[in-house]
Amino acid sequence: MATLEKIVRDAKVFSFDIDGTLLDSYTYMRDVIQILLLYIGVPANMLEMLTDEVYMKWYELEKQGVMDYGKFHVFLEDFARKYSINVKYDVEKFKELMLEARIRGSQPYKCAFKLLAELKKAGRKVVSVSGGDGVPGMKYKRIAESGLAQLFDKIIVVYEDVPSRVDGLIKVAEELGVPREEIVHVDDRAKFALEVYNAGFKAIVVKTNFFDPYYSLPEEIPVVDSLCTILDIIAKTPPKQ
Repeated sequence: MATLEKIVRDAKVFSFDIDGTLLDSYTYMRDVIQILLLYIGVPANMLEMLTDEVYMKWYELEKQGVMDYGKFHVFLEDFARKYSINVKYDVEKFKELMLEARIRGSQPYKCAFKLLAELKKAGRKVVSVSGGDGVPGMKYKRIAESGLAQLFDKIIVVYEDVPSRVDGLIKVAEELGVPREEIVHVDDRAKFALEVYNAGFKAIVVKTNFFDPYYSLPEEIPVVDSLCTILDIIAKTPPKQ
């Protein structure tokens, strides 16, 4: 806890991943998959069976961090054709439906909004550096619709704005004139937390969704049960001058 408290109290800039960190963007995915399968033409009598099969494969790919939402229609179509289902749909309308379904399904984690608000109140800079959705502009729209956008000083989407989270944080450090060691990135993926830590930034991992308890992390990267743990420390810390 001592390491966590020092990181939180010393940081001038807090960076947050979005999906799985601030927003629960995964719990509802089975429903989203089902809606999209119906749209492309999967018959009702095969819907439950195919949804289960697609969901299991989606979960595997998402856990590996390799799910390409820009080609999600192709991903679903491959499953449909496996069962000789003739599909017919408009790709752009598919993407619009996927965006709408994901926006409606995403819910903020407990303490998410309050944590960002309290960080701003305490004089910290708050940014978002998160992975893209595979469809240009989709992540920005989802952040805006969630209500989180107004709490960020800057939003950076990986693959749209920069090649990686590390590059995004370097950009933040340069623009704000803040040393790397005074910037902390909060993520639910241990892999990304380790990457930014190895680049000289601080990192915190939150145990949500795809957290891997077997992923080896140095003790300098604390793992917390929820965002509320960080909020509790901020609440007890004097504002930055």
